[in-house]
Amino acid sequence: MMTKFSSPFLFFLCFCASVLFLNSQSRDRSGDSRKFRLAPIVEVKSNKNPTMDAGRLNVSLLMDGQLPKDGWRSTWTAWFKVDPVLTFDLGSDKRIGVIRIYFQPTDRADELVEVKVEVSRDGNNFVLFNEYEEFVTEKGKGAWAELDLRAVNARYFRISPKFQGWGHLWGEVEFWEITN
Repeated sequence: MMTKFSSPFLFFLCFCASVLFLNSQSRDRSGDSRKFRLAPIVEVKSNKNPTMDAGRLNVSLLMDGQLPKDGWRSTWTAWFKVDPVLTFDLGSDKRIGVIRIYFQPTDRADELVEVKVEVSRDGNNFVLFNEYEEFVTEKGKGAWAELDLRAVNARYFRISPKFQGWGHLWGEVEFWEITN
């Protein structure tokens, strides 16, 4: 649940911290000794089809390794006024440290309100791992939302985002496996 900011200064500080957090492109982190490699995704499923260009810009684009261009449409996978539940199959158990979601807000800088992550080894019994909140970035520009899982061993990851404003524009989802 989003908190209303009572002071513009507090909003500015939160916005700056979030932009720094979201715009990180490198897996190397100061003070983080973990080593990563990009884990391949075998399959992605959504409980709700994308609502815009669903046949052409489907959920398989979230794992093609190509980022869409900033601005309206490009190759963004879009859900207008819909919160999908996405299930990713990595093919076998992996020790995942970070999930990155490339998204673009349309109406509001804080359009992506929350991302719930559930994990499973068998694809049937999911356990809530964590909920991540308050992703703030510039409207009309793609940004990375980074979810630190520390070290979760699972094959299946269910991601449930919540929006406020327009909906969801997603370009890519990455799973970073810990190698050390």
